[in-house]
Amino acid sequence: MMILSVIIKVKQYFKQLVMGMLLKLLSFALFPRKRKSYVCRNNRDSNNARHNKQKGDKYELQIVKHYKQQGYKVYPKGLKEGWRDKGIDIIAYKGKEALLIQCKNWEHSQIKQEHLRIFLGDCTAYLEQNQKIFAKKSIRRVFITSCENIDYGVKKFLEENDMEYKIIPYFA
Repeated sequence: MMILSVIIKVKQYFKQLVMGMLLKLLSFALFPRKRKSYVCRNNRDSNNARHNKQKGDKYELQIVKHYKQQGYKVYPKGLKEGWRDKGIDIIAYKGKEALLIQCKNWEHSQIKQEHLRIFLGDCTAYLEQNQKIFAKKSIRRVFITSCENIDYGVKKFLEENDMEYKIIPYFA
């Protein structure tokens, strides 16, 4: 009986792993990432980009504090590694639980299904590259945004995938 439940859990894990890899491949095929060019056309563009980066960093710090208050050990991956964070802004640990967190401080822009797909693929790739670290952990994928508008495609995607979606307002 015990062996059967272990086999079922392993089968579910590999199914989830394969689905994640397929989603990552599909996201690359359907939504190729364009390299962002930060060549500023004028001083106003430069100031706007700097302001958005600072606002995003402050939101990540707010979320780090939120999880620390809940008793998690928190690694602010996005703040420490910058653009090399591989799509995961924060990693939070508590006991055998690990949270992979993506933060989007988009008060006026709506989160789309594409953003969740990319995050899910980033999580799958990160977990594959760090199997030893997460082997005995229960993994939760958490997408956090300050945007209160939820797209229909986002709702459907969340119903069909293993991901949490939280709306946490930005406190400037």
